[in-house]
Amino acid sequence: MQRREFVAGAATAALLAASPAWAAEIKQFQLGVITDEVTQDFEKALLWAKGYGLQWVELRFVWNKYVTDFNADDVKSAKDLLAKHGLKVSVVDSPYLKTLLPGTKSKFDTGKSDPLQSEYSQQQAILERAIARAKDFGTDKVRIFSFLRVDDPKTVFTRVATELEKTAAIAHREGIRLVLENEFSCNVATGAESAAMLKIVKSPSLGLNWDPGNAYDAGETPYPDGYAGLDKARIFHMHLKDGAPGPKGQVEWAPIGSGKIDFVGQFRALIKDGYKGTMSLETHYLNAAKDKEASSRESMDGLLKVIKQA
Repeated sequence: MQRREFVAGAATAALLAASPAWAAEIKQFQLGVITDEVTQDFEKALLWAKGYGLQWVELRFVWNKYVTDFNADDVKSAKDLLAKHGLKVSVVDSPYLKTLLPGTKSKFDTGKSDPLQSEYSQQQAILERAIARAKDFGTDKVRIFSFLRVDDPKTVFTRVATELEKTAAIAHREGIRLVLENEFSCNVATGAESAAMLKIVKSPSLGLNWDPGNAYDAGETPYPDGYAGLDKARIFHMHLKDGAPGPKGQVEWAPIGSGKIDFVGQFRALIKDGYKGTMSLETHYLNAAKDKEASSRESMDGLLKVIKQA
């Protein structure tokens, strides 16, 4: 495990040394990884990130626990490991508003309960815990959603916007920035829907977690189409994963650069537009051996090649 990480780190360091411009671009993008895409073992995930010369990690599930459910001991243990390995937290992920808007039914309702989804009545407590965890880990960014997707999201856009406006006001008072993820299972799934929502909710405390993979999963061409309409100044963070059509009509996740998303074009646009926000590899792809660490390594290697081509 550690030997493989050392090799990956050494190879990356050699590539960066050979291309100062590339190294500057990686630093500009503040590239990181969502740790549970590598492993639930937090220290191993941090070592993996260090092997690639990364300075950032995003926290979602750690030690098989959602970060918003951390107790004081969990927080201390995680902070100690972050300090030990010299890594910073870009975003605290929360499941806030990944729930049904009262009086609606999810377009993707399978009739089975999802343990990761909570009741509407629990959302305020989730937000409070997420804000507290963000402060614990020294970040001002909390990831949120836009309620589970209904058949026609336009019919609930005003209600969703009202909820987001109220949440943004709370975040503003707390010195927190909310990053709204365009999530295919939620009412804001595409670049077009993201742009429309941010035009309604103008608070500077609400921005976007732009996820081209999720936009692709929702049927949009993320670059150039989805990206074109976005207010670039309100993209606070990004998730990076690639995909292609699968045999059953569903998206199959792939290492970045081997799918159908134009990530070279996307990164060229980010450079042109002067993007300064953070971003995280969100692998999703799983290789034939079902090895998450190796799968993430394939995807990160592909991502670094994309950045070099950009």
